[in-house]
Amino acid sequence: MNCIGCTTKACKTEGKDCAGIKDETLDVYRGEDARRIYLNADSLVSGGRAGTLSRLEELVRFCELQNYKNIGIAYCYGIENLARDTAGYMSARGIKVFSYRCTLGGISEDMIDGSLGPSVNCNPAGQAIALKNDGVEFVVEMGLCLGHDVIFHESLEIPTPCSS
Repeated sequence: MNCIGCTTKACKTEGKDCAGIKDETLDVYRGEDARRIYLNADSLVSGGRAGTLSRLEELVRFCELQNYKNIGIAYCYGIENLARDTAGYMSARGIKVFSYRCTLGGISEDMIDGSLGPSVNCNPAGQAIALKNDGVEFVVEMGLCLGHDVIFHESLEIPTPCSS
């Protein structure tokens, strides 16, 4: 696939299925959960609403539409102030927020690989485990490093809207 190089954009203008995935995709949306999530997400951007809410406002509204009450924020220690502000904004709107710093668990690098030093570094697997153990319903991921985010997503089985 090379959607960027496409000049016709026939998927958008004509409903063309260039990838041959329409039936398989529609099977996903026939599932109750996927359909409900899709409709709630669509309500935030359809009818000219796209871009009228900030990403944070969109996130809070989506949580309300989905009836999520317990939200987890997995974040990099380098942006803890932003994570704190995000948690405060969400909490002020009635959402219970749990937060998970990347160094959670105090795992030193040499515990992962003996050739590394004793400094405590990121623990994305630990963040995912703690999120699951706390029973959060939805996860906001903020600033996890490349590679660490891969481990985080491989370890996590909870809806996550995006990396930022």
